[in-house]
Amino acid sequence: MPAPWVAGGEARIIGEIHGQETVNVFHFATNSQINDEGDLDNLLLQLAEALLDCAITTLLPAVTSDWRLVQCDAKRIYPATSDPIIATAPSDSVGQRGPTSVSFACSLINKRTGNGGRTGRGRMFLPPAGEADITASILENDVLLLLAQFGLCLAGKFLGSSASTTWRMGVLSHKLFTQSVGGGFDNAFRIITSFNPRADVAVMRSRRKGHGS
Repeated sequence: MPAPWVAGGEARIIGEIHGQETVNVFHFATNSQINDEGDLDNLLLQLAEALLDCAITTLLPAVTSDWRLVQCDAKRIYPATSDPIIATAPSDSVGQRGPTSVSFACSLINKRTGNGGRTGRGRMFLPPAGEADITASILENDVLLLLAQFGLCLAGKFLGSSASTTWRMGVLSHKLFTQSVGGGFDNAFRIITSFNPRADVAVMRSRRKGHGS
């Protein structure tokens, strides 16, 4: 499913930790035919629900019980922007690891596309594991395995010819996307080839609580 793409999408996993909203943004492309607004809504709902399924089944087991999954949403960003379609998580969707005393710690998964340079890679800052899962700022192996399962779930739905949806996940260069010459969505979007969890605990500096203001 190569470019040129029929549509580009943006989907988000939205949650809460210690009273702060967390937002993870992902980019997608599809070559599914869109004949009317109903077709678009169905495609976006498919995307939001598929992302929500991975978040519930494989992300929650890897993150702290202080994090609650709220919803996933999806909207079209190319060739025109649409309203988002929302898939709401069940009210009991909380992480399954132990508590954490800070909100700014994160688990990190690197996204690779096989292309060199910054435009060929991305980073996924996820909710942290519990403090009991961290030793000297390094994640325990069982958490890394769970993060790998989250990556495998995403791959099964959004990567390769056997993906269960018509969407493909990629890395989007916002610079190329908005560039008037030599840019555009087709040149800016690169399909992900692998997800690589990092053992080092990362930091999300935009989460101010527990980090200073």
